[in-house]
Amino acid sequence: TDNSEKYQTELPLTEKITDQETKKKVGQELFKAILDTIAIETISADFLINNQWIYRPFDNCESYLKFQTNGKGISYNCEMEEDYEMTYKIEHNKVVVSEYDIPHVDNEERKKIKFREDTYIYNGNSLILVNAKMYNMANIEWTPDIEIAVTYDRKKY
Repeated sequence: TDNSEKYQTELPLTEKITDQETKKKVGQELFKAILDTIAIETISADFLINNQWIYRPFDNCESYLKFQTNGKGISYNCEMEEDYEMTYKIEHNKVVVSEYDIPHVDNEERKKIKFREDTYIYNGNSLILVNAKMYNMANIEWTPDIEIAVTYDRKKY
Protein backbone atom coordinates (compact mmCIF):
# COMPACT_ATOMS: atom_id res chain seq x y z
CA THR A 1 0.00 0.00 0.00
CA ASP A 2 1.00 3.61 -0.59
CA ASN A 3 1.26 5.74 2.58
CA SER A 4 2.39 8.92 0.83
CA GLU A 5 -0.86 10.74 1.74
CA LYS A 6 0.04 10.58 5.44
CA TYR A 7 3.25 12.53 4.92
CA GLN A 8 1.95 15.46 2.90
CA THR A 9 3.23 18.80 4.13
CA GLU A 10 0.66 21.11 5.69
CA LEU A 11 0.88 24.71 4.56
CA PRO A 12 0.34 27.42 7.19
CA LEU A 13 -2.68 29.69 6.68
CA THR A 14 -1.66 33.11 5.48
CA GLU A 15 -2.96 36.18 7.24
CA LYS A 16 -5.18 38.65 5.45
CA ILE A 17 -3.54 41.93 4.57
CA THR A 18 -5.61 44.51 6.45
CA ASP A 19 -4.95 47.29 3.94
CA GLN A 20 -7.06 45.38 1.43
CA GLU A 21 -10.05 45.05 3.76
CA THR A 22 -12.87 47.50 3.22
CA LYS A 23 -14.22 49.21 6.29
CA LYS A 24 -17.92 48.64 6.84
CA LYS A 25 -19.88 51.89 6.96
CA VAL A 26 -22.14 52.43 9.97
CA GLY A 27 -24.26 55.22 11.41
CA GLN A 28 -23.68 58.68 9.96
CA GLU A 29 -21.07 57.38 7.50
CA LEU A 30 -23.62 54.90 6.08
CA PHE A 31 -26.34 57.57 5.91
CA LYS A 32 -24.04 59.93 3.99
CA ALA A 33 -23.12 57.16 1.52
CA ILE A 34 -26.83 56.44 0.96
CA LEU A 35 -27.63 60.12 0.38
CA ASP A 36 -24.75 60.39 -2.10
CA THR A 37 -26.26 57.63 -4.27
CA ILE A 38 -30.03 58.25 -4.21
CA ALA A 39 -32.19 60.78 -6.02
CA ILE A 40 -34.75 62.28 -3.66
CA GLU A 41 -38.32 62.40 -5.01
CA THR A 42 -41.03 64.80 -3.87
CA ILE A 43 -43.28 63.45 -1.11
CA SER A 44 -46.52 64.69 0.44
CA ALA A 45 -48.53 63.81 3.53
CA ASP A 46 -51.39 62.55 1.32
CA PHE A 47 -49.01 60.17 -0.42
CA LEU A 48 -47.68 58.86 2.90
CA ILE A 49 -51.20 58.30 4.24
CA ASN A 50 -52.54 56.54 1.14
CA ASN A 51 -49.88 53.82 1.14
CA GLN A 52 -48.57 51.16 3.50
CA TRP A 53 -44.86 51.28 4.34
CA ILE A 54 -43.33 47.87 5.11
CA TYR A 55 -39.82 46.89 6.24
CA ARG A 56 -38.75 43.24 6.48
CA PRO A 57 -35.57 42.85 8.55
CA PHE A 58 -35.76 39.08 7.95
CA ASP A 59 -38.24 36.36 6.86
CA ASN A 60 -41.52 36.22 8.80
CA CYS A 61 -40.90 39.65 10.37
CA GLU A 62 -42.74 42.65 8.99
CA SER A 63 -42.37 46.09 10.56
CA TYR A 64 -44.39 49.04 9.29
CA LEU A 65 -45.09 52.74 9.46
CA LYS A 66 -48.75 53.84 9.32
CA PHE A 67 -49.22 57.55 8.72
CA GLN A 68 -52.46 59.31 9.72
CA THR A 69 -53.84 62.65 8.51
CA ASN A 70 -53.13 64.54 11.74
CA GLY A 71 -49.32 64.26 11.68
CA LYS A 72 -49.47 61.18 13.88
CA GLY A 73 -49.31 57.47 13.28
CA ILE A 74 -48.11 54.07 14.44
CA SER A 75 -44.73 52.45 14.08
CA TYR A 76 -44.67 48.68 14.56
CA ASN A 77 -41.36 46.93 15.22
CA CYS A 78 -41.65 43.19 14.52
CA GLU A 79 -38.34 42.39 16.25
CA MET A 80 -39.60 43.89 19.52
CA GLU A 81 -43.25 42.97 18.79
CA GLU A 82 -44.26 46.48 19.89
CA ASP A 83 -46.37 49.34 18.56
CA TYR A 84 -45.08 52.85 19.16
CA GLU A 85 -46.86 56.17 18.87
CA MET A 86 -45.26 58.39 16.28
CA THR A 87 -45.47 61.89 14.90
CA TYR A 88 -44.19 62.96 11.51
CA LYS A 89 -43.49 66.06 9.49
CA ILE A 90 -42.16 66.72 6.00
CA GLU A 91 -39.18 69.07 5.74
CA HIS A 92 -37.54 69.72 2.36
CA ASN A 93 -38.78 66.38 0.91
CA LYS A 94 -37.52 64.50 3.96
CA VAL A 95 -39.92 62.74 6.32
CA VAL A 96 -38.98 63.14 9.99
CA VAL A 97 -40.57 60.47 12.19
CA SER A 98 -40.42 60.71 16.00
CA GLU A 99 -41.32 57.61 18.02
CA TYR A 100 -42.58 57.69 21.61
CA ASP A 101 -42.66 55.02 24.29
CA ILE A 102 -42.82 54.51 28.04
CA PRO A 103 -39.46 52.97 29.00
CA HIS A 104 -39.54 50.24 31.63
CA VAL A 105 -36.04 50.96 32.96
CA ASP A 106 -35.26 53.98 35.18
CA ASN A 107 -38.82 55.26 34.76
CA GLU A 108 -40.76 54.86 38.00
CA GLU A 109 -43.23 57.60 36.98
CA ARG A 110 -43.99 55.73 33.70
CA LYS A 111 -43.14 58.90 31.76
CA LYS A 112 -43.57 58.80 27.96
CA ILE A 113 -40.50 60.00 26.08
CA LYS A 114 -39.38 60.52 22.51
CA PHE A 115 -36.90 57.67 22.23
CA ARG A 116 -36.14 57.86 18.52
CA GLU A 117 -36.14 60.32 15.63
CA ASP A 118 -35.57 59.02 12.11
CA THR A 119 -35.32 60.86 8.81
CA TYR A 120 -36.37 59.23 5.55
CA ILE A 121 -36.23 60.21 1.91
CA TYR A 122 -38.44 58.85 -0.87
CA ASN A 123 -36.69 57.43 -3.94
CA GLY A 124 -39.78 56.80 -6.09
CA ASN A 125 -40.56 53.42 -4.50
CA SER A 126 -39.42 53.27 -0.87
CA LEU A 127 -38.80 55.37 2.21
CA ILE A 128 -35.08 55.06 2.93
CA LEU A 129 -33.59 55.83 6.34
CA VAL A 130 -30.94 58.56 6.00
CA ASN A 131 -30.54 59.68 9.61
CA ALA A 132 -31.35 58.25 13.03
CA LYS A 133 -31.14 59.56 16.57
CA MET A 134 -31.88 57.72 19.80
CA TYR A 135 -32.74 59.34 23.15
CA ASN A 136 -32.64 58.12 26.74
CA MET A 137 -34.60 59.22 29.83
CA ALA A 138 -32.22 62.16 30.35
CA ASN A 139 -32.87 63.26 26.73
CA ILE A 140 -29.27 62.50 25.77
CA GLU A 141 -29.03 61.87 22.03
CA TRP A 142 -26.80 59.50 20.03
CA THR A 143 -26.66 57.97 16.57
CA PRO A 144 -27.19 54.19 16.55
CA ASP A 145 -24.62 52.04 14.72
CA ILE A 146 -26.96 51.04 11.90
CA GLU A 147 -25.06 48.83 9.44
CA ILE A 148 -27.59 48.21 6.66
CA ALA A 149 -29.80 50.35 4.45
CA VAL A 150 -33.27 50.36 6.01
CA THR A 151 -36.01 50.74 3.40
CA TYR A 152 -39.75 50.76 3.91
CA ASP A 153 -41.31 49.58 0.66
CA ARG A 154 -44.52 51.15 -0.56
CA LYS A 155 -47.57 48.94 -0.85
CA LYS A 156 -50.58 50.55 -2.46
CA TYR A 157 -53.90 50.18 -0.69
